Amino acid sequence: MPPIVVEVAIIGAGTSGCFIASLLHEAGFDCVLIEKSRGFGGRCSRRRIQADYSIDLGAPEFPMIHIENPAIRKKVNSWIQSGYLSSWSRQSSRFDKTNNSKTIETLCATPSMNAWHKSIAGHINALTGCKVNSVSKVDGHWHLLDEHGQLISSARKVIITSPPEQAADLLKDCDGFSYGKRMSHESLPQYVCAIGFTLPLNINADVYRDGHEVLAAAIRENSKPRRDIPSPWQEVWVLHSTHEWARQHSDAAHQKVAIALTEAFQHHFATDVEPRILTSHYWRLARHQIDASQHPPFIWDDTLQIGCCGDWLDSGDIGGALNSGLGLFEKITDT
Repeated sequence: MPPIVVEVAIIGAGTSGCFIASLLHEAGFDCVLIEKSRGFGGRCSRRRIQADYSIDLGAPEFPMIHIENPAIRKKVNSWIQSGYLSSWSRQSSRFDKTNNSKTIETLCATPSMNAWHKSIAGHINALTGCKVNSVSKVDGHWHLLDEHGQLISSARKVIITSPPEQAADLLKDCDGFSYGKRMSHESLPQYVCAIGFTLPLNINADVYRDGHEVLAAAIRENSKPRRDIPSPWQEVWVLHSTHEWARQHSDAAHQKVAIALTEAFQHHFATDVEPRILTSHYWRLARHQIDASQHPPFIWDDTLQIGCCGDWLDSGDIGGALNSGLGLFEKITDT
């Protein structure tokens, strides 16, 4: 296939990548989204469990309360009106205060978290299952090459929305790039697994967070809007490990990790209903607490016409990814 020649090449089709691609497309820029995975979503990914059933393995929700920028709030409201996002009213509690739950109103993409990404950027030219291995400037244009040195795309501007380690690796050979110190963030590791039960559990809340040394979160997947689960499952839970525990067990086999997380869940809730492990995954997440007060929530080198946006440059969550993408869009269009 011949290389794609565009105005802007965007590496990574997670939340920040899809959002800035949609903004640039609306503004009349010719763009291409390049994603190494098979589909959109990034850490809002889903995992297919069986032919007719998938689960949200990554970010479980979209807390509107953290969105302060009026332009983003307007976008979010348009996504709600379009049916891309739905209200999720659920019971929430801490692990160490199991009997003290409260009702939380948040947002959830429907019918899956990554479906929202497809809805806002699915109309934009995209290459999935395609990894950019290096970028280099040739005659005023950026050349994006794959692992075999083959040209994927030629673009006047490049936006990297990958996690910081991957972004730093792509930018390390860019002569004159002056933002190296902002690429030094450490992404935090996490294990995630999903477990299914053929009998309902007597557990009060739908989401548990904090107060457990192994589990960072436990989410009742079928409590989300439009998340019908097929027979024989009565409940499906997604378990997220703490970053500390994941770091201590970084070399462990996925199945052993899934067993350990499942046992921690069963022990904490004192349930003897036998679960089945449906899937497990290990990834590195953006740091959740980042001080961006002295810097804009993006990187842009106007001389080189290359930069970065992503949750790791802001608050480390979905809201941070959107804020970073909008900030870089405004910088590019103002320039």
